[in-house]
Amino acid sequence: MRARGAAALAALLALAGCDSGQIKQTSLPPPHLISGPLIVPPACAKRTQSPDHPGEPSLAVDPTNPRQLVAAWQENRSPDDVGNIVAVSHDGGSTWNRAVLPSVLTCTGGLYTHATDPWVSIGQDGTVYVSALVSRAASSAGTTRDIVVSISRDHGATWEAPVVLQSLTAPPAQPDKDAILADPRRPGVAYAVWVEYPVTGNAQPSLDQVVFARTTDAGHTWSKPASIYNGNDEAQENQLLMTAGGVLLDVFVEGSSLPGTAHPPPLPVTVRVMRSTNQGQTWSPPVDAATFTYTNAVDPGTGGQLRFFGQQITAAAAGNAIYVAWFEDHQDFSTILLVRSEDAGLHWRPPQVVVREKPQAFLPTLAVAGDATVGVLWFDVRHFAPGSARLDTDVWFSTSRNRGAGWTERHAAGPFDLRSAPRGSLGPFIGDYMGLVGLPDGFAAVFIQARPQSRNGPTDAFFSRIPG
Repeated sequence: MRARGAAALAALLALAGCDSGQIKQTSLPPPHLISGPLIVPPACAKRTQSPDHPGEPSLAVDPTNPRQLVAAWQENRSPDDVGNIVAVSHDGGSTWNRAVLPSVLTCTGGLYTHATDPWVSIGQDGTVYVSALVSRAASSAGTTRDIVVSISRDHGATWEAPVVLQSLTAPPAQPDKDAILADPRRPGVAYAVWVEYPVTGNAQPSLDQVVFARTTDAGHTWSKPASIYNGNDEAQENQLLMTAGGVLLDVFVEGSSLPGTAHPPPLPVTVRVMRSTNQGQTWSPPVDAATFTYTNAVDPGTGGQLRFFGQQITAAAAGNAIYVAWFEDHQDFSTILLVRSEDAGLHWRPPQVVVREKPQAFLPTLAVAGDATVGVLWFDVRHFAPGSARLDTDVWFSTSRNRGAGWTERHAAGPFDLRSAPRGSLGPFIGDYMGLVGLPDGFAAVFIQARPQSRNGPTDAFFSRIPG
């Protein structure tokens, strides 16, 4: 992470100046816990012996009723004895009902041994879509991974068995990192996007193509998966947006290879945007929105890897305006930057500074409220004390009422000890994204905290209703 390009750093310093233009205000109301005990099928009873550790939450709001919210997250990553969880609120987040997505993992009547990458979206007709990346048990032929979509037609009360959009066995190929969008203008229409990697032996794949599918009958059937982009590079973190004018966009970050190591060499990457004016039937060539230096977060006390990577961009739309944000960590400061398009992704303005501070800031998440206020949720480690056994980490939230020119910062939650979160191969895991949605009069967020904030296990999911 500490390696960097002099030209990129100089440009960023010139952009940031001495101040990000932030105004610091009082803390937000405390979030409340929404993960916890579950009613599970008898075959899943063994889960009662393992502690809960939710991670990687997604959140959606019903476009016709802002009191209807649906969250989804991974419940246990390893061992994965439950799969993805959905939580439904009918009162704007005051109360929640939790359930295991049925017919996914084997103990719930499904075919799979692992589920990850839940992404949720709600259509104008109330149909709820949850996409996921799921894996079957390894065999002599390899490991089969599928992109699936689970659907509820009664506001999350019941769920249909998942529909398989793509099934691949590695080798020779594997899917990754799905996202889904219910068309806010067309009932029964939804879009899904993910990437497909060629796999050879045990080598870590670093080239991929972007794959797309859509439904026009509320998820009963889906189009055949189609490659919509192959740049002979690695394109990741695809996110679908729809403008008020009906332009569908796919926003992603692309580089020659997106490393997961703690100290990658200087790597320029590009935020790119593809546009479709016919609901995904055809796509424009990519438009470059921004170029930045890819960096990864590390533990400031140990130098060890944290699972927060420069590829973790975030995007949001409001009217015909599009916003994209990312983080960079440098020797003397950390920053979260934002770019904006006012014409549905055709042209992009220079980056604006959301956060600029000495401690590391990472995993930004964007949304836009009904009054066009832009909100950014993120983590940072400003309260870490050198030499401490804890990696104190906080959740912060900033808003801009002038399209990113100035920001008001508020403390949202924490601190929690990030080191106490369950460890994966790339460091403590709380997820590669958070959930944040704009409401007519503010925002709603779902995020993960570890101990001492968690109550049911190493981590818990928390909900925050944020005033505008």
